[in-house]
Amino acid sequence: MGYLQEVDRWLDVIFADLADGKMDYAEIKRDIRERILDSYRNGLAAGGRSPAPQARERSGSRRAERRAHAA
Repeated sequence: MGYLQEVDRWLDVIFADLADGKMDYAEIKRDIRERILDSYRNGLAAGGRSPAPQARERSGSRRAERRAHAA
C-alpha cells in the first residue's frame, strides 16, 4: 500500500470517530499535526539532511552572489 493510500485510510477512521462522537475537533487536529510532524521528521532522517537554512542566511548568500557577479 502506498503512503497516500495509508493516509486516506487513517483519515477515514478519524473522521468516522469524529462523526460518531468518539473524538472531538481538538483531538483530531492534534492527531493530524502529530502525524504531519512525524512524516516530516522521517523525511529528514531518510534524506540525511538537516532542515532548510533560515531565510536570512539564504538572502545573505544571494546578495553576496549578486555582488560577485556585478563586479
